[in-house]
Amino acid sequence: MLDRGSPAIVIRNRSKLPDRELRRVVEAVQKQVDRDFFPLWGWRARLLYEPKQVPERAMTLIVKGKSATFDGYHVIDGVPVGFVFTRDENDEPLPLYSVAFSHEVLEMIADPGANLYAYGHYVTPRTKRRRSAYVSFEVCDAVQECTYRIDGVAVSDFVVPEWFEPGRPRGSMRFSFRNAVNGPFVLAPGGYMDVQVGSELITVDGPPLREKRRKKRRHRHEVRKARLG
Repeated sequence: MLDRGSPAIVIRNRSKLPDRELRRVVEAVQKQVDRDFFPLWGWRARLLYEPKQVPERAMTLIVKGKSATFDGYHVIDGVPVGFVFTRDENDEPLPLYSVAFSHEVLEMIADPGANLYAYGHYVTPRTKRRRSAYVSFEVCDAVQECTYRIDGVAVSDFVVPEWFEPGRPRGSMRFSFRNAVNGPFVLAPGGYMDVQVGSELITVDGPPLREKRRKKRRHRHEVRKARLG
């Protein structure tokens, strides 16, 4: 089991990235965790790059090379294990792999077991009706295409806890760190959320991006489907 009280995430470099470059990303995301995420969420983790000694019950995030399907995901193997990929299916570099890195770190902190939900609602794509559902406790998916920079490193925006509280009026506060959405369960362009309706797990997409980008689904959807059996 992971250490919820004082979590650590061990970073392993299994890619062709130079250690110096990846260390810079790790340092920027650690700053994001401590400076931006912790004051709003009350949770943090220590990021340990290739430590000589691994703390007991530490999570692991492995940075790898090519993937045809995912930018990043995490699964549970006793303790959470995450993966971030630096190259696409054509073995071309993914220049914003650091965003996926940030995304996975924050979601491993907030929902390490990939099993938390909030009761809320979603809007059906065809009929535009609001339906009640259990919304997966993802802190980056809704704003996954919204980014900002820390010390020159691109990182992911994230929603605040109140995004998961349906009673909050729209426009009443900042619902993501970078103010990309204006209410609970609202999706930014290019964002999405997984919702549980009865026995069915549904992915709801936000507005399309103006700029056409190749969007890869996080692996979490399949993990949740497997857990629901």
